[in-house]
Amino acid sequence: MKYLTKIGIGFSLALSLAACRDDDEFSEVPELFFRDFQKTTSTTAVWSLGFTDGDGDIGVRNDDDRDNFIVTIHRIDNGVESIIPDSIVDSDYRIPVVKNIPTSNGIEGEFKFTLETLSYKLFPEPVDSMYISGFVRDRANNESNVVRTPVFTAN
Repeated sequence: MKYLTKIGIGFSLALSLAACRDDDEFSEVPELFFRDFQKTTSTTAVWSLGFTDGDGDIGVRNDDDRDNFIVTIHRIDNGVESIIPDSIVDSDYRIPVVKNIPTSNGIEGEFKFTLETLSYKLFPEPVDSMYISGFVRDRANNESNVVRTPVFTAN
């Protein structure tokens, strides 16, 4: 029995040490992770995304920096998908400089966007369903992977 106890303690210690190892280095190219998407009203939703960035240069510093979360709205009618043109909706967002969440490997955290692009002005006729995709561009012009919301109804 003592032998099994020693093995159990040794195994627990090994697991504890493995859990304390350093994280992998984050890439200088930002990476996004889908966390959550909730419609709050018929015209708004909140989209939560996790992110990592090895050099920590996510975020606009001033009005001269361009929009850095580029969004595309996809509409689906009768099984046919189309993209809402940027000329109809200004759907890009400005993520401010991310502060106070550094790690030894860069930065990581979460963004939450309140999307107000589901308005009747965009869709005067009924829409079967839609989804939104987007990516982040950091100040070095590195573009993250594209993430998307689940398909949802606009009304």
